[in-house]
Amino acid sequence: MILPAILMLLQAVPTAPADPKPAEWPDPERESAMGDTRIAEYDSVSARKTMALYAACVAESSADKVSAVLVRDFRTTEYRNGLKNLSSANEGCARKVGLRNSDRLRMGNLPFAAALAEVMIASDGEPLKSRLARAAAGKTTETFAPSDAVAMCVVRSVPDDVTALLQSEPGSEAETSTEAKLLPVARMCADGTRVEATTLGLRSIIATATFRLLAAQEG
Repeated sequence: MILPAILMLLQAVPTAPADPKPAEWPDPERESAMGDTRIAEYDSVSARKTMALYAACVAESSADKVSAVLVRDFRTTEYRNGLKNLSSANEGCARKVGLRNSDRLRMGNLPFAAALAEVMIASDGEPLKSRLARAAAGKTTETFAPSDAVAMCVVRSVPDDVTALLQSEPGSEAETSTEAKLLPVARMCADGTRVEATTLGLRSIIATATFRLLAAQEG
């Protein structure tokens, strides 16, 4: 089962009704390594929690390498190979989270990177709310795709709500209510573009943008 694109930016046409058919993903480089997954309903709560555990194991074993990969341009071969190498070098993590070798996670780049980003963000001892408040008014950092630019705008615009999202449990009421607050902000940041996102999609682009913005403050 091919992992579906999880966020779409559809060009708004003021003089005509919106096309009800999904548009092609505008950032294909983010999901160029999509593959099969043995975990049913990839964006289900149980699958997302398994991904989080897997990412925590990988980050614990290879924190410096994770950080180095996550700040790279995700359009590059180096970035894609970096994520692949992190998975290959930490094969024991699949077994640690209860997956047989034949059931190893085969994931899209974006959800895996987002899960890693959330683990690394949470590993800092200082409260995220304080760090993001400073980062929102601090150094900017480059964005690499339309969805990434929207996510970065959201992070800098409403850091408190972003903190609430990243600290919420997958599938929780807190996640749902925070997502409802963030979608209108994302649409404003899109500046005339209609944003359609799943919960996993929105959280993923926000998590990766948040990590890079925080990292930029340390540079």
